[in-house]
Amino acid sequence: MTMFPFSTRAERLIGQEMFKVMDRAQALEREGRTIYHLELGNPRIAPPREIIDATMEAIRAGQLGYAPMAGIRELRDAVGDRIARRTGRRIDGGSVVISPANLLISQFLDLTCNSGDRVVLFTPAFPSYWAAAAHSGLTVTAIPLSQENGFHLDEARIEAAVAACPKAIIVNSANNPTGAVYTQSMLRLLVRRCEDAGIWLLSDETYADLSFGRTFFSLASCESPQLVVMSSFSKVLSIPGYRVGYALAHPAVAEKFALSTSTLISCLPIFSQLGCVAGLSVFDQYAERVRAQYRRVTSLCAEWINRSSAVRCATPESGFYLFIDIRATGLDDVAFCKRLLEERHTAVTPGRSFGVGCDSHVRIATCGSEDDVMEGTRRIVELAGELGGYRVKAA
Repeated sequence: MTMFPFSTRAERLIGQEMFKVMDRAQALEREGRTIYHLELGNPRIAPPREIIDATMEAIRAGQLGYAPMAGIRELRDAVGDRIARRTGRRIDGGSVVISPANLLISQFLDLTCNSGDRVVLFTPAFPSYWAAAAHSGLTVTAIPLSQENGFHLDEARIEAAVAACPKAIIVNSANNPTGAVYTQSMLRLLVRRCEDAGIWLLSDETYADLSFGRTFFSLASCESPQLVVMSSFSKVLSIPGYRVGYALAHPAVAEKFALSTSTLISCLPIFSQLGCVAGLSVFDQYAERVRAQYRRVTSLCAEWINRSSAVRCATPESGFYLFIDIRATGLDDVAFCKRLLEERHTAVTPGRSFGVGCDSHVRIATCGSEDDVMEGTRRIVELAGELGGYRVKAA
């Protein structure tokens, strides 16, 4: 076999496991199988009509050229105004940069860390953090959160994170995959400790507007020069294909993000950004509707899971994910996911994607077709119940 002389960075690429699961599931679909997709947070609720209309109008009007590298001013100002209304802080659009949310994670690490630097993740942690850190050649220190308190952030974990002497810390509330919403007191403590120690802090708030079990507190309320707050329109407005997210940062930091975006992708399309401007005009009404839907379906799935003696999960407080403990089945995450897909035609994400020590869990997404979500959850519980207590090693 020919060995290609890839770069060190290329050899560090690991991708995201849920897309690999989707590829395997789609291969089965091509064979004629019906697959229940619970592996990706891919919303199936129709987005606001205003977004589609504004996008199409912009395309018909010939808005097909390059956009400013930091994003169109209309969208930056609209995001700044929305954050200001929520936090009481005056936010200028010059502190906002438009870029794909997944890319923002890599950009943050690229702008704040050098190869070999340490970054702290509170685990379970979104797979893109791991992938971005690996690609940047960073050392990751994982600070595990406890299932016993619903995977919440506490003072001991914050102190452990700071004691690791990292260059940067990433915090994710509302959390993917656990659904936990961290308390205001702990988040403010984290900001203070990072500021005291000169540590960069990225707050990923993608699921903020889908919080329902606890009042969400945004770190956009805090002013700290080495704090970056990021979010995305993908989940809350049901437009993951638009790939539009944003970061809020000190103007000097925002300028670096804009230069990074210009270097890596030039800019995002004008028409998709104008669609998001229109979406912000109906944001609150739409978010209230989808939040109620996700709360109902996710809570129902959690109740169903927790009635089983073979699996359990923390009570969700946000979003549309459940992180399911499968230890009682006797299988690890890879073996369980493989059998679930091959025997029950249901796709879920192995827990190890979210960090070391998470291989006793799987993650499901409850944002698909409600019938598919409920059927897929039923099949998870059914397989777990049938497995009982015997142990099989991962294939």
